[in-house]
Amino acid sequence: MGVPVPVTRSNDLSAGYSTHLFLTIPPAPPPTINAAIEIPLPHAWPPGESAGKVQKTTTVFVNGKNVMLDLHDCGPVIPQITIPPVNALFPMQLFKSKRAVTVTCFSVRMNGKTTACTGVWPPLALLACGDPVSWPTTFTFTNMCVNVHVGVSGADLIGGLLLTLATMAIDHCFFRLPDVKLNPWEELAKGFLGAAASATTSLVQHMLDPRYPIRIDTKVKAPGGIEIKIIASTLSTDTTNNPQKISISIEKKVEDKYKSRAASIGGSGEYTWDAGGDTTKEGFKGQLGAAGAGPGLGIKGTAAGEHHPDASEEQRTKWTLKKEEATPFGSESKQHDYNPGAPEGQGWSSKTERVVKGQSGDRRTTTVANPDGTTTVTVVENKDGKVTMKSRKHPGDPRPFPEQTGSSGSPSRAADAAGSNVWGPPL
Repeated sequence: MGVPVPVTRSNDLSAGYSTHLFLTIPPAPPPTINAAIEIPLPHAWPPGESAGKVQKTTTVFVNGKNVMLDLHDCGPVIPQITIPPVNALFPMQLFKSKRAVTVTCFSVRMNGKTTACTGVWPPLALLACGDPVSWPTTFTFTNMCVNVHVGVSGADLIGGLLLTLATMAIDHCFFRLPDVKLNPWEELAKGFLGAAASATTSLVQHMLDPRYPIRIDTKVKAPGGIEIKIIASTLSTDTTNNPQKISISIEKKVEDKYKSRAASIGGSGEYTWDAGGDTTKEGFKGQLGAAGAGPGLGIKGTAAGEHHPDASEEQRTKWTLKKEEATPFGSESKQHDYNPGAPEGQGWSSKTERVVKGQSGDRRTTTVANPDGTTTVTVVENKDGKVTMKSRKHPGDPRPFPEQTGSSGSPSRAADAAGSNVWGPPL
């Protein structure tokens, strides 16, 4: 039985302590390492959402709020107050900030990802940015009374601890002053140590519980600003939830001095050879894309394809074009899919998803143009702690929803289906 840990919601606050380089104004080198305060802010930090760092559920809610997931990071532009606070290096530190999840619950998955675990008790810290190392001294303090818990195992805790210690050690070994960059050999060594850390951590977890895959995750910066990332996952006894796969991505990124603006172009490929017998997930995937990000805005475009040799003809191959935009006030994505194996005239489909955020909640509208010519519109509204879902399928272009009278929703709950009040013709 695992240790019960309350889930972390999008509006939960975290705060803590770290250390940062300090340089007086006007500059008077050399800089020193000073204490810093990580001020309280919500996990769904708007700049982090715009940058794609925030990872949260889309159809699972607790008390009307999204739940944070694996690989979640509050992201950039997190204010940190050094002591004393007048710091010439503050702008650089602001855009390099992070608050990343270190422990996840392997046995509980939401929207296909393991659940993030943070809190004061049991003490599960976020890994905050810092100099000369990242510090696990920032905690979520507003989820103590949440009545939805997940069971964290000993393997989860040990894995989080080992990876945190390894990250701190690597940070310390490769710490440099702001005007000093790592040479290519140092970048290669840093990537190799990162791969060794993830492999060792996952091996220990696999020995404790064979369901955990052995995982290698490394990122290397090659000459010319090219970043190569390799992820391999294998040997899990539960390949349905932990497919055996390897993926490689190559990306060229250009950033300004303070990393407040960035543009990137790159491609990736993934091969899955065992997904618990689900042939629709086994095979090849690849994509090419370009992205740009600035204060309060992120935009991304991708062209992707996938091929599953053992699947049925209608599921064997798919091509996708997708455009995504995100701001602190909402997001929009448009996707077009082509399936060459579908019956004649039914190969094309499209999906548009818009999210509008407000102080009392958010509204997600998904419009799907189905291959058979029908259109499905689904609206999930999360307002004042109540989640409702309205859905309609009809043959023409999407029409506005009529105003609905009566109850606006069901009591808040955690569920894979996002709410109640389904109306219109059955889907």
